[in-house]
Amino acid sequence: MTKILGICGSAAPKSSTKKLIETALNAAKSAGAEVEFIDAAKMNIHGCMGCLACKADQAKMCTQKDDMTPLYDKINAADAIIIGSPIYFGENTGQIKCFIDRLYAFLGPEGSRMKPGKKTVAIITQGYDDEKAYAQCANTLVGGFSYLGASVGEPLIVGGLHAADDLKPESLAAAKTLGKKLAE
Repeated sequence: MTKILGICGSAAPKSSTKKLIETALNAAKSAGAEVEFIDAAKMNIHGCMGCLACKADQAKMCTQKDDMTPLYDKINAADAIIIGSPIYFGENTGQIKCFIDRLYAFLGPEGSRMKPGKKTVAIITQGYDDEKAYAQCANTLVGGFSYLGASVGEPLIVGGLHAADDLKPESLAAAKTLGKKLAE
């Protein structure tokens, strides 16, 4: 059974990012995948301290003890990861950036500790209508996973949003398609 992890970087109460990730996960679940939603923006995840302890021993991950600690095993166990963020002032949220920085612990002294064959895809939501304007933010979300050996799928970028209720049926349909494709 395919395991898919959805990681959300939006702390907004009515988050369009969260709604798209959940829609993709529900479609994947309907297609037979095991899914889990992680609300990273509401977790206590500190930024990387640059201590390099993760580089000293291939068997040890990050020495920090916060809400990221149990996520390392979940990330490694997943076959696919959907990671999403709204765009705030031209960038991904600060909360998801701390999560991304902590992926550095997967790069041990002998190379990647990440299970091979993992798929990852980004979901970006933004108020600005031009969906190409912040496409580089999708690359930021999945770049660390790619560096660690994961394959990267085409991002889902949805513009013109200010609340989850602004999502159009075609955007929700695209999220469903994304989820089903990851479940294959």
